[in-house]
Amino acid sequence: MTLEEIKNQIKNISENYKEEHIGGWITGDGPIPCDILFVGEAPGKTEVETGKPFVGIAGKTFESYLNSIGVSRKDIRITNTCFFRPIKKKLSKNGRETISNRPPKTSEINLFRHLLDEEIKLANPKLIVTLGNVPLKRLTPFISIGTCHGELYFNEEIGRYIFPMYHPSSLTYNRNEEFKAMYSKDWEKLATALKTLATK
Repeated sequence: MTLEEIKNQIKNISENYKEEHIGGWITGDGPIPCDILFVGEAPGKTEVETGKPFVGIAGKTFESYLNSIGVSRKDIRITNTCFFRPIKKKLSKNGRETISNRPPKTSEINLFRHLLDEEIKLANPKLIVTLGNVPLKRLTPFISIGTCHGELYFNEEIGRYIFPMYHPSSLTYNRNEEFKAMYSKDWEKLATALKTLATK
């Protein structure tokens, strides 16, 4: 499957999805092939508006940590587990509609399962970094990021090394210094893992 075919299928699935509310869709971004493929959960409002993954607040956090280990955004590819933006709509007391993000349902992740697999094959990365629990559960047997973050895992099925990390937005919710120090340490471990895999 080509990148264009993947994009067309994402468009087709997203535009014909009627089960729940969604707010637009995007595709992956970055070079193919690539050494590192980052896999996020699903796009948010800013991502859909710009057509690129990881460009909101979490994206800026992500980029600063990426640069801290000497890696540039242009050298990596970023994609998602679910390619459309899952949303929930609510009516406020004064009748105004509010829209917010929601986590993608398992059925929504499964809609794109084959397309993520095809993108991984095309990108042929030395390392896949999962950001948050959604891609973690999709690409590893782990259930919670708390038990496996910062450790290399080899996925036999797809023949790839996976490096689970907390989602950058978790820094917004966990403002304590202990969590921040642990998150920084995971990035240092990622830098070490990349050096190790570069020699394989």
